Amino acid sequence: MPKLIDHEERREHIAEAAWRVIVRDGVAAASVRTVAAEAGMSPGALRHIFASQSELLVFALQLVSNRAVQRMMALPTYPTPAEMVEALASQLLPLDRERRAEMEVYLALFTAANSDPRLHGPRDATHQAMRDGCRDMIDRLDNGTDLDPKADRELEAARLHAVIDGLAAHLVYEPADADTEWARRVLVRHLESLRAPR
Repeated sequence: MPKLIDHEERREHIAEAAWRVIVRDGVAAASVRTVAAEAGMSPGALRHIFASQSELLVFALQLVSNRAVQRMMALPTYPTPAEMVEALASQLLPLDRERRAEMEVYLALFTAANSDPRLHGPRDATHQAMRDGCRDMIDRLDNGTDLDPKADRELEAARLHAVIDGLAAHLVYEPADADTEWARRVLVRHLESLRAPR
């Protein structure tokens, strides 16, 4: 078992090196050679873990999704469903340096998938997981108070997905040291707008 843990840690170490190359130089620069150099290892040692560049990029994309899920699962239980959903959705926004790097990689690899068929499946699976997560958040709000009973839940899941993706892209396109509080306020306002009219 320790060897498996060590192997997984090495895979994540290499994927994080790939993230740094992608953020700094773009997806095209994330070759086995450049990522190996960034990770402080030989190309041969890297190929022992990832047989190809595509295999490495697929894992790098999956790691972005896995990290977001881990953060969401580690959240405490909030007093109300609306607060819980706000906290969950906020984990998907690049509100700090770590999440910003993840989002830059996410966007870069999603774009790269347009010309790399090997990334289609992982991109589509990640996209679907995001939609499923938004559907779960809408279901949490369907408690008689936080979601209009007349609301189309599938449509609202798609709308929440679009809001999160749009906010994330805007945050990434702003300077790294820009204030991010506006994005949180937009998210909260959107969630409040889902309630039944009073």
